[in-house]
Amino acid sequence: MERRDRALRGTAAAPEMWGAVYMMLVFALVARGLHAWEKLAGKPLGWQDAIALGVDLLICPAPLLAGIAFQRLLKSEVSKSLLSQRTYKICNFWIAQLLIFVYIALVL
Repeated sequence: MERRDRALRGTAAAPEMWGAVYMMLVFALVARGLHAWEKLAGKPLGWQDAIALGVDLLICPAPLLAGIAFQRLLKSEVSKSLLSQRTYKICNFWIAQLLIFVYIALVL
């Protein structure tokens, strides 16, 4: 009888989770853009408002970029045989899951 590794349960869904992260990024950008649109309410856009809007929209991709950087670091460690494939699968799944929670928090 074969024992299954409980830690690997659900990690096969990692590509779908990463797809959800990208969709959440788009949703967060749209939500923040609409929030800024409502805040301006037809007023002309001043330089202070433009800077605040730009910073607000540039913050959205920052968690995704950090997650991708960490994923690439893990891939390079796996290719050098410094990290097991099992650990990479678990970390890849949890990075995507954490990013989903981050984007939910950004929208709220």
